[in-house]
Amino acid sequence: MKVFQQESLPTGLENVVHGSMLPDVQASFQIFAAHLRKVNAQWSFPEHQHPMFELNLVIDGSQRMRVGDKHFVQRQGDLVWILPNEVHASLGAVDGNMMEYVCVHLEVTDPWFRHQLNQIGQIVHPSGSKMESLLRPILMDLAQIARENTSSGLSLKLQTMHASFRIFTVLSEVLLDEAVVSSQQTGDSGLAAQLAAFIEHQASTTMKGQEPFRITLIAKQLGYSPAHCNRVFHKAYGVSPRHYLSTIKLRQAKLLLMDPTHSIEHIAEQLGYKDLSQFSKQFKRWTNLSPTAYRHLSW
Repeated sequence: MKVFQQESLPTGLENVVHGSMLPDVQASFQIFAAHLRKVNAQWSFPEHQHPMFELNLVIDGSQRMRVGDKHFVQRQGDLVWILPNEVHASLGAVDGNMMEYVCVHLEVTDPWFRHQLNQIGQIVHPSGSKMESLLRPILMDLAQIARENTSSGLSLKLQTMHASFRIFTVLSEVLLDEAVVSSQQTGDSGLAAQLAAFIEHQASTTMKGQEPFRITLIAKQLGYSPAHCNRVFHKAYGVSPRHYLSTIKLRQAKLLLMDPTHSIEHIAEQLGYKDLSQFSKQFKRWTNLSPTAYRHLSW
């Protein structure tokens, strides 16, 4: 008679009555160029765009703004939400008065979360609205930190980091409360998700000598034109597929550099660079630091 032996379970699991798994989350959240600024009546900021989300809160006074093709007056207490690569400009303070505002630029690497944030299409969130009410205390804290600016470098960094976690927590709450979140992927959003999956797979499997990333190859596999794939991806995530790949590679590079068991030469090869020099130049373009300098900072 053949005897089957039951595989032993890790201690404790044999007593589980019910259990379920939550999804893994692998994302980085970043704050760029957070600043407080008080300006006179002659001040303005020219038309520009960037691949980040932007929050802008007027603390005192009012300013004329243009986002895309929309012109409006942002009054005291109004919060402006600007999507990545949206052309925008400040056309100056209203009625010749002084104006003060606090501004934060946000980056998130998780494609699903980025897509959800892109669905918040409302630009102006007036004083007292839900999104403004939730974010105002955090932005005012950042403004106060910037106004005092008497903390040590470490304290200032920790306070800013704390505020960044609070901002992304609030944005998650906004998405949940407004029922923007959807697990359904249909049409263009489904194609964008497929493209993101392809890009993430490419980033995780790239090795030295492998064929470099080309949207034309992915588009051909999916049966679409490269132009259509670029357009759909940009609409969903606010950045181009190539920029998204760079974001993932930067995240991987930083994580690998924090592990002293990996040589920098090995990391360069693992990320698909032909040599250490190419990797070092690219990493410095991303961060303004060499891989060695970043490694020393992270220890």
